[in-house]
Amino acid sequence: MHVAFFSPILLLACASTVPASGGNEAFERAQPSSALTPDRVYSPTIRTVQCFKAGFELAAPIIELGSTEQVVLRFDDLAPDIEDLSYTLVHCDHAWQPSELPVGIYIEGASNAYLPPGRLSYNTLQPFIHYEVVVPNDQMRPMRSGNYLIKVYRGGDEEDLVLTRRMLVMEPVTSINARVAPTRQVDLRDAAQQVDLTINTNNLPVQDPFGELHVTILQNFRWDDARTGAQPRFVRGSELVYDFPDQALFMGGNEFRNFDLKDQRFITNRIERIVPGLGQRVYDAWLLPEAPRTIRRYNSQQDINGKYLVRNDMVDGDPLGADYFNVHFVLPMEAPLMQEPYVYGQLSDWQCQPAFRMQWDAERKAYHAAILLKQGFYDFSYVTLARETSAADITTIEGSHFETENDYTVLLYYTDRMQRLDRLVGVRWVNSRR
Repeated sequence: MHVAFFSPILLLACASTVPASGGNEAFERAQPSSALTPDRVYSPTIRTVQCFKAGFELAAPIIELGSTEQVVLRFDDLAPDIEDLSYTLVHCDHAWQPSELPVGIYIEGASNAYLPPGRLSYNTLQPFIHYEVVVPNDQMRPMRSGNYLIKVYRGGDEEDLVLTRRMLVMEPVTSINARVAPTRQVDLRDAAQQVDLTINTNNLPVQDPFGELHVTILQNFRWDDARTGAQPRFVRGSELVYDFPDQALFMGGNEFRNFDLKDQRFITNRIERIVPGLGQRVYDAWLLPEAPRTIRRYNSQQDINGKYLVRNDMVDGDPLGADYFNVHFVLPMEAPLMQEPYVYGQLSDWQCQPAFRMQWDAERKAYHAAILLKQGFYDFSYVTLARETSAADITTIEGSHFETENDYTVLLYYTDRMQRLDRLVGVRWVNSRR
């Protein structure tokens, strides 16, 4: 085991305390008015929330209506005691606003249910309670397609929220042809990627394609930069031609940085050192400082498009046996930026959260962040966030290239006026290289 050891004084200086509860500005308890904000953690002790299609941890949480497919929601609680947690499903429209439907219209079975009891971690320096539920199940099953929010709350009080996560239920009644092509904007040809699409509504009874159909396009399943509002330029019977819509122009960005913490016995190529904690304190893992990549030519490297895998190779991937580390991110800079950078990716819920904001160290001429993360393989990027926007700027530090490999998801919603809801009637995945 190649591990660097430091004196007790230096260890106390560099190791951060692992909070058991409270005090984390990234997880302030939200007010009830924001109770339906998608993909949000409301409890300060919740970590490592994952929501994916059962069978593959990197799969998007999209299932087909009436099939045997399921979505897995799992997360850890660093609090010392197991709680009685409940969950429910909330049907939403294409813009993620709650549908005006009685619960019994879109849920078969119980309208809410208890999560399976939490399970205790084992052989970890950071104790945690692991919760996991699959949807649909014997108690609850969605009966309509569309957007759903999974709400987890304490006991029977839906206002006492723990977290929310998106899941999507689709019915394949339309066909979508999509491709990624160079943009027609000459000045962005080397940096941007354009999604072009044609939709065939088949037998869907669309009377107003401009008002009843809604297209959402996602890059790497990032909802913070979801593109909406695209309208067809040509309508030929049941075929809608969008022809390079402005809303589908994305900056290509760069391949994600990554690090491997699946086995603490070995130092991988992007980890500088692993420092054992004092007493029962978790380990500190310092990543190698990596400079901004804005002026470099494109350099292809494999990534998992910003996602992460929870793994401890010593326990065969069991999430109950994967420990937590204080991971130290270091970004050298000649001078501070106008906007503070963030560590960004699925590890931050694709959001610029306060706990992932980096701080300027004038003495070292570098930004630094120490973030509590579970063992595994992680992709991440360094991004900035302008005050007037909600989407992360993926280009300021990382640069942008047309050649970058990205996944795109095209979602087609249909406003069904008879059923009074937005149905998800088409999904298409397309890769910028394949």
